Amino acid sequence: MKANITTLFLLITIMVSCNRSGNQNKTLPANTGNQKEIILVIEDKLWEGKKGEILREIFEKEIAGLPQSEKLFNLIQLNPKGFTRFFQTHKNIMVVSSDVKDSYSKDKWANGQTVFYLHSDSKEIDFIKYCNKTCSFLNRKELEEIKNSYKEGHNKDARLDIKEQFGVELFLPTEYTVSLKKEGLFIADFHSFNEKEDLLKYIIVYEFELTDYDLEAEIIIRTDSILKYIPTNEGGCVQIDKRFSIVKDNEIYRGLWILKNEFMGGPIIIRSTSIDDKVVVSLGIVFNPNENKRDFVRTFEAIL
Repeated sequence: MKANITTLFLLITIMVSCNRSGNQNKTLPANTGNQKEIILVIEDKLWEGKKGEILREIFEKEIAGLPQSEKLFNLIQLNPKGFTRFFQTHKNIMVVSSDVKDSYSKDKWANGQTVFYLHSDSKEIDFIKYCNKTCSFLNRKELEEIKNSYKEGHNKDARLDIKEQFGVELFLPTEYTVSLKKEGLFIADFHSFNEKEDLLKYIIVYEFELTDYDLEAEIIIRTDSILKYIPTNEGGCVQIDKRFSIVKDNEIYRGLWILKNEFMGGPIIIRSTSIDDKVVVSLGIVFNPNENKRDFVRTFEAIL
């Protein structure tokens, strides 16, 4: 009997503890800002010195394969005195100070928030190492959040078609419409042409038999050929812009495309997957003149 009472007491204690923990998270506000922004809390002197230079080089590096310069992340620098409650709910916060150790915490002031702490007195090599580690973490976090958002709401028919034909699972946004579907080739597109926005996006999936030929070169050659299936005005032809190199970065090929005989072009993102004796290639292109392309490219990275 005594053992049963003791067991019951422990169960109640655990339940109360868990309930309190859950209530603490429920009382936190939702995070603010967006994934590409980082609130950087750092003394002005450090920001203007070598440590600030390292932070800018790593977190604000240019994204390869874009027609204009765009940063991976935007650092919003604040002096510690300026880090008020208004900024404390931001999704991503980074604190650089001699008073902290290299570490991070989640949900400190808001749900879904990550706060990173970087020791400012670390040796330069150690500081660079932890900055790179933090940047990689934030990079993965952004892509995971994008992918998860489309898992909750996506074009289910397109997902099933791609899965059945190619053996891969892609969560295409609902805004895309299937425009071509035949053996070995799938194309979905999104168009918006109005007085405020000229936006064109395509997602293409195709496959080919694995050969002894150089795989990277074959992917580029075949992609250049596949792009002709994108409908254009008479005399036009979508193709890879060979004036610029295709760059491979984290298993993704990045480059630019152009519309022959027309003043159109933009970034192209290509990813490949080997399944048995075949190669499945998924790619995305976007046309968004005079506007940033970063967010579109990051979406392609996440869902392809």
